[in-house]
Amino acid sequence: MTSWVVIDASLLLATYLNELHSQSARNFLAQCIQNNITVAAPALLHYEIVAALRKQVYRGNISSDEGIVGCNALFSYPIKFFIDHDLLRRSYTLAAQFNRPNTYDMQYVAVAERLACDFWTADERLYSTLHDHLIWVKWIGTQTDA
Repeated sequence: MTSWVVIDASLLLATYLNELHSQSARNFLAQCIQNNITVAAPALLHYEIVAALRKQVYRGNISSDEGIVGCNALFSYPIKFFIDHDLLRRSYTLAAQFNRPNTYDMQYVAVAERLACDFWTADERLYSTLHDHLIWVKWIGTQTDA
């Protein structure tokens, strides 16, 4: 039996960028790997990683070389990717249910729902929007950095 967890781009990016909960994100993913928990995400994750790192370069927060190194580092994480029409339709339904303007975040929720597992994010606003309705949505800010 496979144990699963879904992560979003914000959590994975936090492992590379210097953010408030970076150490918690690194520790969390290391524990997943150590405990043989399969990390999953929609295929969208790669596109979000590239876009976010490019934005960091554009804003002058990291160098172009650091952006490329970040892409390579983050793409090397062992993540199982999902994409299919049912998943995309479900993300649309979830976006409507939670009155979200787009379906990007809801793709992660749809994968977690399908796998019946927790969904972890570093996006506190997303967590706040969903957690009262979906208790399996978790925020990395609740993890300790120890």
